[in-house]
Amino acid sequence: MSDFIHDVRMNPSPAWNPPPVTDPIRIAQIGLRGLVAPQHVAELQKNPNFRLVAAFDRRAGESELAPQIAPITSRGGKVYGDYHELLTDANVEAVCIAAPHHLHRQMSLEAFSSGKHVLVEKPMAVHPEDCRAMIESAAAVKKIGAVQMQHAGRSSMLMLRDKLRAGAIGKIRQVKVASLWSRDEKYYARSAWAGRKMIGPAWNLDGVMFNQACHHIAQAMILASSEEWPIPAPLDDIRAKLYRFHEAPTLEMEDTAFVTATVAGDQARFTLAATTCNAVDQVEIELIGEKGRATWDGAGKGIGRLFIQGQSVEEFNDDRGIFTGDSRVFNSFAAAIRTGVKPITDFAAVARLTDAIFACYQQADWKISKVPWSATRSLPQKIEQFLQTGEMPDF
Repeated sequence: MSDFIHDVRMNPSPAWNPPPVTDPIRIAQIGLRGLVAPQHVAELQKNPNFRLVAAFDRRAGESELAPQIAPITSRGGKVYGDYHELLTDANVEAVCIAAPHHLHRQMSLEAFSSGKHVLVEKPMAVHPEDCRAMIESAAAVKKIGAVQMQHAGRSSMLMLRDKLRAGAIGKIRQVKVASLWSRDEKYYARSAWAGRKMIGPAWNLDGVMFNQACHHIAQAMILASSEEWPIPAPLDDIRAKLYRFHEAPTLEMEDTAFVTATVAGDQARFTLAATTCNAVDQVEIELIGEKGRATWDGAGKGIGRLFIQGQSVEEFNDDRGIFTGDSRVFNSFAAAIRTGVKPITDFAAVARLTDAIFACYQQADWKISKVPWSATRSLPQKIEQFLQTGEMPDF
């Protein structure tokens, strides 16, 4: 039991808590299927900073989308089967994009060209050049570009980060990330883009790093950053070994990754183990400093903890749920549109995440070793050993 637990009503720095906008953002949801889009719709329906006035899905007429479509049309919103037709809707100020990775650049650029602000689901894009094009396009038309990375706005993470920047554990020496997930063969057969490297000429890179671990790599980079704004610290000296255990015939990318790096500036050692071959979902970020350590549990309720001299001394809980109508990332996006403040997850900041992950593939020379599924029996032990020593495992 912690000696002190923050009251859940406490908030991080006021900078991350802009006041509500007086004129709700008229927004359209791009994409209604999958795991994330329904959660976007739920957030936008409940959040007073937004008015969900339109949506697009190329299968808008299918019955399975009725639960997402009904709350939009019941309030007078329009549902389009043509994305470009939606972009001509003058009532739409902004779009929230939940589309496959390979469409993020294209859809964002077209939205900016149509005069819309853009909130795009993670990853922002999977190629650094795509990120740069999105940043330049937003700047050219003076529109807001931000990334929907809900964990970046969680109170537990931001309050823990405030403590780390204040020197709670001293200089950070190590950053360890375990992003372990359980996904079966059916997961990779769920769509034509799942697990693919390219879709036509567009980069897709749907491996464990840009999909499941993307959030937690970003969290670790943010927690380790010494910058005032909660943006990812760049990574240097990246090394990576990539593996594929699943037998899914369409899987072209890695389902398991081991990465070492150093955090730019402070030179803390960074280690990442990510996989979709774990028995259960399990996420933890650990930062080890001169005077103690900190942890953030990302798979559960998002609890941050500080340990000094081996004892738990402070615990940080969230003051709000995720996608319950009070998302700090969504609220920050709304405030940026109305007041010009920088959103928590603005394009320029999140592009650092894409730079880091893409560099992992480059350093590995795009080699992904195929390993029999039977070898996953030793995976838990090899992950634990890797996180302790930083020595790359072989299978």
